[in-house]
This record gives sequence, C-alpha cells and structure tokens, in this order.
Amino acid sequence: MLRRQLPSPNSLFTFEAVARLGSFSAAATELNVTQPAVSHSINTLETHLGYPLFKRHGRWIDLTQNGDKLFRATSTAFKTVTDSLREIGQREDNEETVSISMSPVAVNYWFVPRMTAFREKFKGVSLTFREYTKDTESLLRDVDLNIRLSNPRDADMHRWPFADERIIALCSPEYLATHGALDKTAKETPHSFLEWREQRYGLDEFFHATGLPMPQNASYTRFSDYSSVLQSALLSQGIALAWVTESSSQIISGKLVPACSQIVKTGRRYHILSSNLNPMRPVVEDVRDWLINEMRHDEKKITATLKANWNLF
Repeated sequence: MLRRQLPSPNSLFTFEAVARLGSFSAAATELNVTQPAVSHSINTLETHLGYPLFKRHGRWIDLTQNGDKLFRATSTAFKTVTDSLREIGQREDNEETVSISMSPVAVNYWFVPRMTAFREKFKGVSLTFREYTKDTESLLRDVDLNIRLSNPRDADMHRWPFADERIIALCSPEYLATHGALDKTAKETPHSFLEWREQRYGLDEFFHATGLPMPQNASYTRFSDYSSVLQSALLSQGIALAWVTESSSQIISGKLVPACSQIVKTGRRYHILSSNLNPMRPVVEDVRDWLINEMRHDEKKITATLKANWNLF
C-alpha cells in the first residue's frame, strides 16, 4: 500500500511543491512552514525511498531521473483529485455541470465549432471534457456521457445510437487541384499521405476496402497526435484518413474535400453511453438529446454536400 512506501502523506505534498517551484524557500512559503521543515521532509523522504530526488547545486536544485518520474506522477494525481473536488463542489453549489468523454479530435473539430450554439442553448451549464486517445481505453463510468464505438464489453451501460463509423480520405481543395484525386488519372506531382502512428484503420485497409491501387512514389508523414494529422491536411500538406463524424464541420464548410469518390463503411457504430448505476439528471438528458440532434443535422448536411459535389452516397 502507498502509506507503507512513504514516511508520511505530507511528504508528497512537500515534494510536489519543491519540484514544481524549483525552490525549498518558495515551497516553504506556499506551504506556510519553515525552510528547515521542508528540507527535513525531503531528506526523510529520500532516506525512506533509498535514492535522491533532487540534485543540489548550491542555491538551486534540479530533479534526478527518479525525482522527475515521481513529480510527473504526483502532478497528474494531484490534478485529478483537484479536478474531481472542483466538480463535486460545483454540484454541491447547485451549479449544473455535465461531463463528456470524447476523443481529442471530436472535441476540437466537432464540438468546439458548435460551442457557441451549446452556450446559447444551455445557459448556466458548465462542461467538463475527459478526452481519450484510444478506442480500447476503458469507459469512464464517473462521466455523464461517453461517446465511443460500440463494444460488447459495454453491454451493461445505457446506450443511444449516435453515428455510423465511416472513413474517408480527405485533403484541402488546394491539394486536390495540384495533385488530383486518388481514383483519377494521376498527375505528375506524387501524393503525400498523413498518418497517425496509432491509427486503428490505416491506409492499407482503406485501399484494400475501396479496391483502389496504392499510388506510386508517394511520401508518408506520421504524427504521434491525430489532431496534427487533420491540421496538416487543412494546410494542404497531404491526404489524411478521417472519420466522417469527427471531420463533419470541415467537410460541410468545404475546408476539406474527398480525395477519392469512395467512403468505407466499417459496420461499426458510435454510441452515447452512460452508467446505469445512477439515474440520469435532467440536464444530462437534455445535453444527450442535443448531441444526437446535432449529429443528425450534420449527417443530413454531409450527405447532401458529398452527394451533390462528389457523387458520394
């Protein structure tokens, strides 16, 4: 247990303050104790752990490798506790707060463009986003609404259909004009592809599903963050595989256009999921219905846009 690995719980608070502020004196001021007390607490912690957490260089200090690892862990843990206490406090003060779990791309490229509409609809309602980076991550059962791909493991959750999973190759209009479409006669300029290193559905699967040949002499740029993939596509740097639901605002606005005349329908579906352990608050029900209606509205616009301009659907 944690308490057996520490001389006292307060030692973690002292360590985090010293590491964050980079000074024993500053930590003492923040914690309202003396500097010798801070030094004693850190020395006791290091002795208990059996390794140093700081490198002392006269009047300044630096974290050791172990110290840096512990600091990152404590910072994350303290932030989680702080956020949870803040959310609980807001609810206790009768301030309506709704928590939503979505992917970072869905937050940035689907929800943020309609943030103004949300605020006009839900005056006085605060939002807390809990973002996930992989579909395989566990559901956050303390979150009001999870938007995820369907999974048999979530059978014990309340669920509402949100959108079908459809994958499309997108690029900017400028890129398309310069390089041409993937399923048309190739231009002299070779294609460039933008990929997320942890992408669940890759280019090989896409070209196999569509029956299109892989372009020759293509270049590939891989990113550790999917938001960078879409941002690069918006800046005409290449073609990116995108999920129609998450990139709907860019498709409807014309900022991103199809790079070929085919869409892959995977047969999977996004759902809005909620824990069945507690009754859903009325405001959460209202936000859930608003999300579903927004997506239905988008689906109609996307279908009309792609059918009219690209003969898709």
